[in-house]
Amino acid sequence: MALIRRLAKRLSGLISGPQPEPERRRIPYSENGWDHIPKGEYDYVPKGTHVFGPADRFLLVPKNRYRAVLLPGQERRTELGVGWITEDNSSEGYDLLWGEADNLHEYRIEADSVREKLKVEIVDRIEHRIAADANIVDIGCGVGDLLGEIRRRRPGVRVSGLDFSGKAVENAQRTYPDGAFQQFVIDRTLPYQTASFDVVSCTDVLEHLEYPQSVVAELVRICKPGGLVAIVVPDGTLDQFLGHNWFWNVETFAALLAEWAPQVAPLPVTGELMATIEVPGEGV
Repeated sequence: MALIRRLAKRLSGLISGPQPEPERRRIPYSENGWDHIPKGEYDYVPKGTHVFGPADRFLLVPKNRYRAVLLPGQERRTELGVGWITEDNSSEGYDLLWGEADNLHEYRIEADSVREKLKVEIVDRIEHRIAADANIVDIGCGVGDLLGEIRRRRPGVRVSGLDFSGKAVENAQRTYPDGAFQQFVIDRTLPYQTASFDVVSCTDVLEHLEYPQSVVAELVRICKPGGLVAIVVPDGTLDQFLGHNWFWNVETFAALLAEWAPQVAPLPVTGELMATIEVPGEGV
């Protein structure tokens, strides 16, 4: 009976000509690490799983791998926190953050100055590995706050950084005129020579990227043998920011970095997840 049905379906196709796109293509599917949702079919997702803005006003979508975009007629908002002006992961949104003095001030003091505390505890964790004349790069440097904390303790270090916000780069260069800063949109590669830096830092960046593991390989590549790579991401079990593409916990973050034998642990004050990777020395 099943054979007859299959033959009838095939014969129907011959008689009626080309058939519509298979049903499996009309439902969400994954490709290149992203879930694709057909136009006009956004309501398939489980209700209450994750909220894009206030629950009574915006689309409900599940966590992980969904690009946040401003909906038609929606404006950038700050009533839920100044960081929400960056929820669409655009350089324009981050220009508003890094280029507007009032926004930057609010960002730094938000949540009992949690971001100021974050830079301190990151450097607390790696300070013993920073030589007085170290060459340091911060990937996703913003206006250079983390580099400033490092320089406060090691005034002689050389600093570099990149960010996809032009305003961030402009302000970082103004703050550190002897540094080397550039605007760059991170995809899979970084614009530095192999083994260029003693310390490579990357804070609250990987969760925004489409190919985080490829970028980690680049962080390791540009670090000198015997150097240190320090990576920080939010705790994905607590993170509710839809501008993020990935939500890791300690175990899944360690799994992402496994080939580089990382040390992964939550930071004591902010609770963010920090991984340190020791780059093997020459001949190792």
